[in-house]
Amino acid sequence: MRKILLFVVLSLSALSCLGQVSGAVDAVPEFVARDMDGKQFSMAEMKGKVVVVNLWFINCPNCLTEIKSLNEIVDQYRSEPDVVFVAPAASKQQELVSFLQKNPFKFRVLPDSLMMIISQFGKPDKNGDINVPFPMHYVVDRDGKTVVKQHGLKGVEAVRAELAKQFPAKRL
Repeated sequence: MRKILLFVVLSLSALSCLGQVSGAVDAVPEFVARDMDGKQFSMAEMKGKVVVVNLWFINCPNCLTEIKSLNEIVDQYRSEPDVVFVAPAASKQQELVSFLQKNPFKFRVLPDSLMMIISQFGKPDKNGDINVPFPMHYVVDRDGKTVVKQHGLKGVEAVRAELAKQFPAKRL
């Protein structure tokens, strides 16, 4: 089991180093997970809100590079009750506790989400291997429609641009 988990983590790390990719906008699946405080998060309960989803893990270089920019976006929309920022993390909660103390991330972090990310967001390739590029950014509009799906550092700008469309009064 450890070898399989190690293979999955190493595969995810390798994928995070690939170039930026965007594709057809797939719908964000309905998922339920617990946050760092043990509180339940449910995508189904987010209808009527704009939801920004960031898939990441602490050993992903691009994921770490973009935290500062993502925190700036959260700060910009802090007073907007109709936007939710959530970050399912492939990392374990105990690793995230110490990481987040040193590197604050203002998204609502959902630890221990590796299996959910693989099963809900992964796509099989031609060999049947399941791939999830990291970091991956999604924006879901108030109607539950996924309007942004962008891999990599370009995802931060895609999120910023979509939120400016969704909340024109918040533009800087």
